[in-house]
Amino acid sequence: MRIQIALCSLLLSGTSAFAADLAPTPVEPAVPVTLYNWTGLYVGLHAGAAIGQGKVDSAKFDGAGFLGGVHAGYNYEFNGGWVIGLETDFDYSSFSKSKTVVDATGTPFRAKFKNEWQGSTRARFGYAFDRFLPYVTGGVAYGNEKISVAGVGSKTETRVGWTAGAGLEYAIDNNWSVRGEVRYVDLGRKNVTIAGTRHKARFNSTNITLGVSYKFDPETLF
Repeated sequence: MRIQIALCSLLLSGTSAFAADLAPTPVEPAVPVTLYNWTGLYVGLHAGAAIGQGKVDSAKFDGAGFLGGVHAGYNYEFNGGWVIGLETDFDYSSFSKSKTVVDATGTPFRAKFKNEWQGSTRARFGYAFDRFLPYVTGGVAYGNEKISVAGVGSKTETRVGWTAGAGLEYAIDNNWSVRGEVRYVDLGRKNVTIAGTRHKARFNSTNITLGVSYKFDPETLF
């Protein structure tokens, strides 16, 4: 009888240990992944090059110059990753090209074409891959053209045209981001009168820039 009781006790203890081994191991709750949100107001700086072409009548003034300035805008990110925004910028431009031109009478003269500043107001549209934002952009462009003829005179006028391009932006943290952008700017073809003589002038450029932006936290603004 004692042997039977001992065997039963041993069997019950073994079964309890086996059941404990089969019990599920507690699982730590998963930490939720928070994606970066591009919504917000931002300001920044950018710099690069303007590869441009000025033209007065049949004379071309091709060259490149430094381009740099400030930008500001607002982005809104929809559920699903689509981002739309509005941005404006203002840039200093060092584009300047001189050449000798021969007029209709065969007389050579020295002429210079300069673009001293540019600006634009554009829409931006992109799709966010968390902290990466590839985008396209386009809108209104404006800038100046200064045409000088040695010994004759000069003329400076503000032009309005269009711009379009694309870029890639990366958010370093919740506030700072870096970007690279390429845009084409066309200020159109206009007539300009220098010392009583009328000329057709135009300017376009391909702007390649790198920039940095700071996005404000909503609670710091309101």
